[in-house]
Amino acid sequence: MIKGLWWKILVGVWMSAAIYCAFIVVGPAQGFSMNGEGAKIIFFHVPSAWLATLSYVVAAFYAIQYLMRHNIESDEKCATSMELGLVFGICATITGSIFSRNEWGKYWSFDPRQTSILVILLLFTAYLVLRNSITEPRKRAIISSVYALAALPPAMFLIWVVPRVVESLHQFANQAVVGGGLGGSYRPVLYFLSLPAFLGLFIWMFQLRMQYYKLYLLNQKMKAEKKQCNLK
Repeated sequence: MIKGLWWKILVGVWMSAAIYCAFIVVGPAQGFSMNGEGAKIIFFHVPSAWLATLSYVVAAFYAIQYLMRHNIESDEKCATSMELGLVFGICATITGSIFSRNEWGKYWSFDPRQTSILVILLLFTAYLVLRNSITEPRKRAIISSVYALAALPPAMFLIWVVPRVVESLHQFANQAVVGGGLGGSYRPVLYFLSLPAFLGLFIWMFQLRMQYYKLYLLNQKMKAEKKQCNLK
């Protein structure tokens, strides 16, 4: 029996419902390209962007936990969150570029939102490069945790502050989403189907990554025991 099978099935059903509603149930939105159909990408872009943000917070939490307790599993969870942050950040960038092409005629226009997500992706990537460049486990964990904490303030500034103090092409889209200008069915599908489904996917991927890590440790232990037996 697969552990947690029930909620993984639920995530699959929830995601399927979100996709079905996004393409079939929800109608076109006024003021958007493709006869209003261009607005539907928010069901995939917004959750990806929010999960990239959440990844920073989760990574910072486990970074603090590692620095306080020196639990190697906390370090691995911090790294896992940063890896997933990069994955969802890339998804947000791709979907955002498609939206940009449909609405403004260019895949990339160096809009403040686009520039911010580019820097955020570089922060995620720099973490992974830094981590993989250090071979000594304890030193790698300490430096990686410090970096994860140091990257949190600039990331939050780029995500929450910069787009709100600098004029952006995204302002109309943001106001439409937050203010309910997309129509009555958009917000329920986004908040009650798409966002929970993507969150469940994040948790599922997080658990899979940690299971891989535990299998790796078990394999290393078996190799060490085999080597010790051969020496005897």
